[in-house]
Amino acid sequence: MMKKDKLEQFVSDNAEGFNSLEPPARAWESIEKELSVTKLTTVRRLWPYAWKVAAAILIFTSAWLLNDYTDQKKLSSDSSVSPSVAASPVLSELSDAEAYYTSQISNKQAELSTFARQHPEIIEDLKKEFKEMDKNNELLKKDLAESNADEKVIEAIILSYRVKLEILDQLLTELRKSKEGYSKQKPLETNL
Repeated sequence: MMKKDKLEQFVSDNAEGFNSLEPPARAWESIEKELSVTKLTTVRRLWPYAWKVAAAILIFTSAWLLNDYTDQKKLSSDSSVSPSVAASPVLSELSDAEAYYTSQISNKQAELSTFARQHPEIIEDLKKEFKEMDKNNELLKKDLAESNADEKVIEAIILSYRVKLEILDQLLTELRKSKEGYSKQKPLETNL
């Protein structure tokens, strides 16, 4: 405590001496020159890195697009059925079933789009789930080509379509119920 009091006393006694000192006018000019020089050097040093990053992004994007293009080309060539396999009655039944389920799923998805504004999170989750199911379905189709029309693989493909359709049916049923419940409750709220 004693030292603190002596320090405070010294500062208050010499306050005018502290306030009278000012830096020379040229000091600020030299400080500003140093600041602007350091900014320019840091910008100049970043350009080589910026070009490298831009080149890396360009290469990555080009590779990604090329890979995507070749994958789509492979899928389109893999999905075409060879004439010897097309003659199989089991595979013709599969193509008929695929056509039926695809049309049913498309109709249900179109009907589901009417609820998209009210429940966007449900629609997004459903899209993610269906993408995953489509990936699995593509793997099953590759297995089908390798297994020479194995009936278990065909059943698994048809089952995946059925599951999709059931999911859509259940979701539409629940959304219709919630919409009907909301429309029945709404007039009560407005009349009060």
